[in-house]
Amino acid sequence: GARAGRTTTTTTTAKMKKEASQSSQSQSSTLGEKLAAIGVYSLCSSSMLVVNKLAVAAIPLPTVVSGAQLVSSAAIPLVMQACGAPVIGKMTAARVVPYALYTTMFAAGLFANMKALLLTNVGAVIAARCCLPLIVSAIEYSFMGRSWPNKRSMVSLGGVVFFAYLYVAQDSGVSVEGSEGFTWLFIWWMLLALQMTYGKWITGAIEMTQWERVFYTNAFAVPPNVVIWYFSDDSSPSKAHVMDHLDSYQKNMLLLSCVIGVCISYSGWRCRTVVTATTFTLVGVVNKMATIAFTMIVWPKETTFTKVVVLIFCVLFGLLYQEAPMKAKKEGLIEGGKGATESNVVSIRSPRTHVHAK
Repeated sequence: GARAGRTTTTTTTAKMKKEASQSSQSQSSTLGEKLAAIGVYSLCSSSMLVVNKLAVAAIPLPTVVSGAQLVSSAAIPLVMQACGAPVIGKMTAARVVPYALYTTMFAAGLFANMKALLLTNVGAVIAARCCLPLIVSAIEYSFMGRSWPNKRSMVSLGGVVFFAYLYVAQDSGVSVEGSEGFTWLFIWWMLLALQMTYGKWITGAIEMTQWERVFYTNAFAVPPNVVIWYFSDDSSPSKAHVMDHLDSYQKNMLLLSCVIGVCISYSGWRCRTVVTATTFTLVGVVNKMATIAFTMIVWPKETTFTKVVVLIFCVLFGLLYQEAPMKAKKEGLIEGGKGATESNVVSIRSPRTHVHAK
């Protein structure tokens, strides 16, 4: 019996290591794998934006809807683990703390975003978000061993910013209330840039399955969501009984949003694993602009032909982007450590970090 138990444990551990190793090999991914990951993530992301709009319209409790999505996404890996699928490994400080820090960045960024929206308008936030790939590429160049984007990619990033600005100018314009508004907008912008680059770093630095990443990030995001719910209008007595009288449409929309939430959590980490931080950031921007164009066509309220055209050009310029390669040689912090190249993999199995060159 003891021997059988040891055999089962060894087999389970081997399966987990194999899956984790496969999930961390971002640098050796083929172009087809990258395009597939981007395509699936883009589909989930765009669907999420539309379904969230419908779900919150059906259930006017945004923190409750987001909380249900977080709990569902955290629960799925636990159910898989309980059913015998080895998707979650031993919880150690070396594995848990980095994801707790990532979630802290996420929560801080969410708070800064809300403060920015109070002191600016949506146009200012969209304009800042579209500039984000530029600062992320600078961080990758300075600290993660990436080269600068080539001329074609710089034209791509510049075109996204230019046409996004044209859209904002045609729509709500940019409005910022004094220095405090600029301060919170900048804080949110930098937190989001750090979240994008740090999120990319931990996919290569910590050997872990994609489902583990889904579990940790969503589980750690539940407490901040509860805090936001408590201090928001969603916890007011007037909305206390909204969830007690849901009809079938409301229940279906909530369920659909949770299903897509699980899909976007997994596909997001999968995409982040195989592409650079700048590419992942740009994909998010392009998805946002494409979804705005889609909703303007489907729900044509105050929609103009010019707005749709500039959004389409914004998306097209985003498609021109080419990933910057790793620098030939780089001493210091690179995605895999000192002197790492595209083929390096870093794994953390204990509080001590080991670098394995393939």
